[in-house]
Amino acid sequence: MNTNSYRRFPGTVFLSLAIPLLVSSCETSPGSRDGANLTRDWARSSYRLPQQEGLRLKREARTASLNGNREVCGVILWKPGGDGTLKLVFAENESDRSHSYELSNRSVERIRNMAQALGSGVIGSFHSHPASDATPGHNDISHAGVLSLLLIHSVPTSRTRLWQVVLRDGVKKAREVQLEVIGRRPRGPSPLAPSPTRTLPDGENLHDLRVR
Repeated sequence: MNTNSYRRFPGTVFLSLAIPLLVSSCETSPGSRDGANLTRDWARSSYRLPQQEGLRLKREARTASLNGNREVCGVILWKPGGDGTLKLVFAENESDRSHSYELSNRSVERIRNMAQALGSGVIGSFHSHPASDATPGHNDISHAGVLSLLLIHSVPTSRTRLWQVVLRDGVKKAREVQLEVIGRRPRGPSPLAPSPTRTLPDGENLHDLRVR
């Protein structure tokens, strides 16, 4: 999303979707974030995206952009023990501004139930950029948890790129990771070397989603 247009609401609840390896849970209380300090064994250097998922993202992103530069959004699910294939769960964008997105509590609850039913974990989020390239902005990075994924589709360039948030010298940065659209040639890796999988800093959540 464009970093200068992201809307912040006073008192907005940041809903933590902490992901233990076997159970996906949606938690808000400080005492329920034990999973945030687990080693993220699912962290990989490459992931796979089914072609139909990519085509739907592209189609819905273009439609949203024609409706006042709106963004599409949702979360990324991953099944432990799988081959790195990602599942995109679309959610309604509750933001009333262009170039921004928000998730409702109802959407987050629905996604949490879906993830639990599938035995999957939430490992990141996705959204579209109606008028800019598929690189994460400052707010995209600052509001994401360390090691979480950011999948971004750019309408003007028609590119979809995958990023992982890493911690470098105490600062969150995004490194591009390889994304293979199944049935197509894989995209190249980031010039930044992958960070080793390690325990997250105390108080750091895997992925935070803003809700209304």
